[in-house]
Amino acid sequence: MKKVGIYIHIPFCRSKCNYCAFNSFFADIDAQKRYVEYLVKEILSFDYKGEITVDTVYFGGGTPSFLYEGGIIDIVNALKNRFKYLPREVSIECNPESLTQKKLEEYRSAGINRISVGLQSASDRLLKKAGRIHTLDDFLRSIRYCSEAGFDNVNCDIMLGLPRQSVDDVLDTLNILFGLPIIKHISMYGLKVEKNTPWQDIKVDEDLSADMYDAAFDALLKNGFYRYEISNFSKPGFECAHNIKYWTRQDYIGFGLSAHSLLDNVRFANPDSLKDYYEGKKERLELTPAQAEEEFIMLGLRMEKGIDINEYNKQFNVNFTQKYAKPIEKLNRLGVIDLADNILKIKPKYMGVMNSIIVEFFS
Repeated sequence: MKKVGIYIHIPFCRSKCNYCAFNSFFADIDAQKRYVEYLVKEILSFDYKGEITVDTVYFGGGTPSFLYEGGIIDIVNALKNRFKYLPREVSIECNPESLTQKKLEEYRSAGINRISVGLQSASDRLLKKAGRIHTLDDFLRSIRYCSEAGFDNVNCDIMLGLPRQSVDDVLDTLNILFGLPIIKHISMYGLKVEKNTPWQDIKVDEDLSADMYDAAFDALLKNGFYRYEISNFSKPGFECAHNIKYWTRQDYIGFGLSAHSLLDNVRFANPDSLKDYYEGKKERLELTPAQAEEEFIMLGLRMEKGIDINEYNKQFNVNFTQKYAKPIEKLNRLGVIDLADNILKIKPKYMGVMNSIIVEFFS
């Protein structure tokens, strides 16, 4: 029996942030209901020979908490009707301004057990500049609602490298989060300049962003959050099981606009336009062994635990240490990797230059 993760894309947002290039937009309730109706049809008509057990679910976006009340339950019911539904983790992304007590009751009844709240910064000044429509008080109220609804596994997203953000701003944000016991996971992302956004012409101070990351890493470690992936920190036992599927190339199915899937080493992608999505268009990409191998190495080295060489050899029928003897020897000489017990990983203090280490395997 195949175990898979399910990703559900909810593309709706109340407003667009200045840095956001994701496929998201405002839609009224009628448009949202039409989307969910099609999404349910897509789930129920999913064609696969063999039984599938769903063991993780992730509602992403967009802003899933902006979806009308009752929509999440309709989607979960469709999953239950199509698959063997035994998830150990069901996550939903939320923004403070749209996360209500009533919606949290719905999420509990739908079996959601992990909430991810987009804070980005505790500075109202920085939030306003970034086009966020919530305040720190809104965030704290949403966390209180989560606690009152019985949720004890909450992630918080924060950003580094925002214009006029300082290292102290980042540490102030983290110190607020450390005082909230239900926050067990923190995701920390550096600002990326994206085309066709209001911030497409700004310049990111990469050195300052690196200083922010280093200071945040130390603070997170001191407060019991360990890094298990370059951007993700958790209390032990609260890692995001669904996202680990992506990084370890396990099977997952994406439903909804722009959603991607990896199933039996074949990638699928839903279209970015609603018109094409409603017409049922889908792109199929069967990965070559070289592409799959590159993904395995690149994604594996993003994780603190690194690459399992035995698993690599098994999947690709190639001896990893022989094939990559030259880059391994070079990186060992530079002292940036550890290789022991058939595990290759980047040393913790060099994760900040991860990309320059990974490229050695493909140069």
